[in-house]
Amino acid sequence: MQNFKSINEKFFPANYQLIDGTDEIFELNLALWEYENLKKQDLIRRSAYFKSVDGIQTIHYQTCNLQNLEEIHQNSSLRTKAFFLNGKYSTGYATHSLFPYRGKFHPQVIRALLNIIGIHPGNVVLDPMSGSATLSVEANLLGIDSIAVDVSPFCCLMGKVKTFALNLDNKKLDRIIKDRKKIFEKLNKRIVPDYFIKDSKDTNRPYYEIALLAYLDAMGFARRSAKSLNILFPIVLNRYISTIKNFQSAKEKLGLKLGESQIIKGSALSLPLENDSVDGVITSPPYSFAIDYVDNDKPQLEYLGYELTKLKENMIGLNGREISEKLELYFKMLDKVLDELKRVTKKSAKIIFIVGTNDIQTKGVRLESKIKELAKIQGFKFLWEILKPIKGLQNTMKEEYILIFENAK
Repeated sequence: MQNFKSINEKFFPANYQLIDGTDEIFELNLALWEYENLKKQDLIRRSAYFKSVDGIQTIHYQTCNLQNLEEIHQNSSLRTKAFFLNGKYSTGYATHSLFPYRGKFHPQVIRALLNIIGIHPGNVVLDPMSGSATLSVEANLLGIDSIAVDVSPFCCLMGKVKTFALNLDNKKLDRIIKDRKKIFEKLNKRIVPDYFIKDSKDTNRPYYEIALLAYLDAMGFARRSAKSLNILFPIVLNRYISTIKNFQSAKEKLGLKLGESQIIKGSALSLPLENDSVDGVITSPPYSFAIDYVDNDKPQLEYLGYELTKLKENMIGLNGREISEKLELYFKMLDKVLDELKRVTKKSAKIIFIVGTNDIQTKGVRLESKIKELAKIQGFKFLWEILKPIKGLQNTMKEEYILIFENAK
């Protein structure tokens, strides 16, 4: 009788176990490349897709299991609870669930990519269009310093909260819970408390930014449900605090040494960085043909007091009327981004673009093909690509391309 073996048995030793649910082709590819590029001890400390190596559970697997998602999401809707429980190892861990952002990276994928392109502690990794700062969180979990740049002040707030919440004083979180009624009353009247306008070096300000993000999150829930904001705010705030404390406990038990992040409000078209200062880049150009990011974040941006028209002018893909004009401006801006990335990255640094394409919205234009063309003109060396399906009937895009380049200057 023919000896049948699974893919796992063919590619990995019997004492190397993958995390349950690692069954997509792109996931198996990433796991294989982690296996081929990391030494045994590094697989245990860093890997995204392995459950155990020689009987030793990996740090990622332990971190995810030390966080009590049932407790954190006990007051969430069934749909939300199921999403995070099903994504326990892919997107529901650490601080990633604080304000789940539309169109964000899958953290587990980002961790694997950092491993594959050889980014280590002592290196600096950049996301010039950072959104909710998923790259920064993942880099910090691996002890890597990161820089996140985004033109949206709301994205910068998310990034500050998610990275700061990785390493803080739990006792100060209790003060926020104790003062939640007073905080809510001021935020609900759009009275910005003193701790939001003091110098950014004020040690208490980042703690209250957690409450501000929770308020903005609850505000979105209130618009989509029959519950009032005063009922939703303490629920969301408690979930935030529980999430952060759960991770703090896991971090202490595992002895994690975290990297540091800079969250910068700025433009990818003119990065406030020195030449040859970055060791690697992972980014995703805005999916502007599927998501109007300013309109999507309109309630939060308006609450924060920002002029939406001016923000749109500086955002990639949100300018132009007809699709042909939109595409022309989109690629013109991306060409400038590539030029900036060539300047700030070191020679041989790897640059990864994660690109979603929808032929219907772009009238047949393939975004990933055009980006490869622009990168070649800029002098980047194309290394390889990974096709990643996007699940869900409501998604207008069905796949993403992970494009990996090298700065060949």
